[in-house]
Amino acid sequence: MFKSVDSIVEVNNLGKIQSRRPAVTRKRFASDFTRALLSLKSLATDKLRPGEFWSLKDVSFSLKRGEALGVIGLNGAGKTTLLRILAGQILPDAGEVYMQGSVVSMIDLTAGFQMSASGKRNIFLRGAMLGRSPEEMQATFDQIVDFAELGDAIDAPVVTYSSGMQMRLAFSIMISVCPDILLIDEILAVGDFQFRQKCLAHIRSMRENSAFVFVSHSMGTITDFCDKVIVLNKGQVVFLGDPKEAVEVYESLKFPESDTPETKQAHILKPQFFNENAIEDIEHFWCDADGNPITKVIAGQDLYFKASFCVKHKPRNFFMGVPLWTEEGVYVTGFSTQLQDDSFDITPGSKNNFILKIPSLPLNPGFYIGNLSISDGPEILYRQELSALEVLQHKPRFWGAITLPHRWELTGGANSGSYSSSDQKTA
Repeated sequence: MFKSVDSIVEVNNLGKIQSRRPAVTRKRFASDFTRALLSLKSLATDKLRPGEFWSLKDVSFSLKRGEALGVIGLNGAGKTTLLRILAGQILPDAGEVYMQGSVVSMIDLTAGFQMSASGKRNIFLRGAMLGRSPEEMQATFDQIVDFAELGDAIDAPVVTYSSGMQMRLAFSIMISVCPDILLIDEILAVGDFQFRQKCLAHIRSMRENSAFVFVSHSMGTITDFCDKVIVLNKGQVVFLGDPKEAVEVYESLKFPESDTPETKQAHILKPQFFNENAIEDIEHFWCDADGNPITKVIAGQDLYFKASFCVKHKPRNFFMGVPLWTEEGVYVTGFSTQLQDDSFDITPGSKNNFILKIPSLPLNPGFYIGNLSISDGPEILYRQELSALEVLQHKPRFWGAITLPHRWELTGGANSGSYSSSDQKTA
């Protein structure tokens, strides 16, 4: 029973028991199924069988029409399990779920497609799965095809579609229903950029009349889209509230306070790799103009990086790069040989020496960490961390992570003039 007349979704003390051992899962299912047939109460869930665990426990929230709830957490926190229970794909072992109105789940968009049937046929089949009559689907058929941008391909078998075409068709069918409740699992990356913007615009148009439960690993999308956010950790709610605060809680789970700086750095820079059968005798370090190794540099000065190595085969598509992050894990930029037109003739069996020059270093004061990555096409030969680089302050004022050359001018007026970043760098 709904506790609030305004709510269209209410979840009370929801729980789900799972096991990584199939035999234990089958045993619980058989027991619950038998008791259901005999109209007996389910066994108490306060005691778990060996091998079982709570993938969700005591999860509660409510949603009104027009609200969007974000669900975030580390891998294995229970996000998709929660969404699948709300979608009716699996049953909970504890708690209650109340939902009012039509529900559409965007968890696995292309699941249920009849691959040998045409796109047109699949529109009506998927519509029937969503509880819509053939007449209702016929009324929105042209709208679905236009939105999916499939044109004449709508009459071809779905098996001939690319994965992007399948995703576009499935998404278009789902949103044509105009549901009261929309469950979304990481699918706002459908298609190319323009199609994604069209999807987002359509979802925005649905905002007043629908409630959303949105699972994502994109913290930017979570904060921009959601009114409130649940943070799950090992199946339990550790935070429910403001999106920005929720992201801070999520980041604290990724990097607990007990973690050492070295542990945080390793997490940011992973994965590391070294194919000793393909590359050897590797040296690399930040240095000054004379080639002397350094760990500190003043902002605005020229910075250099040296790398040398010996490969054991002739690379077909050699490239090398140095990505940089702040010590908090914000990706700042990368210096890659792919960003210049030069081609490099790498000699196998001999020492290959490179030097990178970064003129007038635009990085603002702080500590920066990075990797050296050496690749032959898609094959990574070497990816290892660099020594941390400390950028020291030169000017008294700065903003952000970098300072770009710029110039302000006052046009018109008695005090017109100009102000250049060469006098005072800001960003």
